[in-house]
Amino acid sequence: MKSRLRSSLRVSALVLASLAALNVLAPTARAADTARQKKGGGIDWNERAAPWGKLRNVAPDAQKKSGFKLFDNVHYVGLQTVAAYLITTSDGLVLLDAAYANTTDLLLENIRQAGFDPKAIKYIIVSHAHGDHFAGAGTFVQLSGARVIMSELDWDETERRQAGGLPTNGLRLKRDLVVRDGETMKIGDTPFTFYVTPGHTAGALTTVYPVKDRDRTYRAVSPGGLGFNFGPEWTEPYVRSFERLKALGPFDTVLPNHAYMGPRDLFDVESDLAKRGAGWHPAAYGPQRINAWIDQILNAARQKQDYERQHPEPAGK
Repeated sequence: MKSRLRSSLRVSALVLASLAALNVLAPTARAADTARQKKGGGIDWNERAAPWGKLRNVAPDAQKKSGFKLFDNVHYVGLQTVAAYLITTSDGLVLLDAAYANTTDLLLENIRQAGFDPKAIKYIIVSHAHGDHFAGAGTFVQLSGARVIMSELDWDETERRQAGGLPTNGLRLKRDLVVRDGETMKIGDTPFTFYVTPGHTAGALTTVYPVKDRDRTYRAVSPGGLGFNFGPEWTEPYVRSFERLKALGPFDTVLPNHAYMGPRDLFDVESDLAKRGAGWHPAAYGPQRINAWIDQILNAARQKQDYERQHPEPAGK
């Protein structure tokens, strides 16, 4: 009898412990469910519909990528998954995106191997306020005194993120150059025109600038943000931004902030450049191909938008 009682008490204790655990975990589970819904009902819209497919995640210790000359005035100095471009002008160097806080050594190595002094970097353009694009900027500012360019809304978000003091958000930046939508900044002989294209972030900054190849000059665009990792409240702005991007064309080439997200993977372009000879530049896609790529992005975004309209968030969530 005593044995059965002890057994019963043990079972009851286990049941109570399980119920307690469920009560503790329930808020976390609900938060996770809400987060998944905010990303589009648990659907990976990158993998399902975007032209670049599933997002590529690579550990920091596997991010090393040799740089390469992409155009006469543009070198790819970024990582396996996150792009960074060094643009030469008659008044110093411009770095478009600075990658992670803990990968600046990889970018510095690529810059030096390309024959440039990182201390000659005068400006850093940050495409958007995610740590894989802004977190390395503080190290470059410390090294060269470079000015940092962002939209106002993404300065707000960068400051909010860095206020937490997490090392992954890099050395804290002091608000510097705030560019307005449609503003052109001429750095030496090179004009950079900026457009605020919300969606990926509230103040994603698209940059349009000339790139040179032999005796040709092409109109390049670097969209402010591409991946579908945002909630339903940003899907409509994203759609409008890419409708606008298409209207801002024609463009000759795309330099995306992740090498695999453009009309072609830039590492395939790198391979073709090595065997190009006198042929056409493999990243000179032309307006027709670029517009088709934008149409693919818009199709994916509208699928996400339709789904979210059919599956709205519960009230109060």
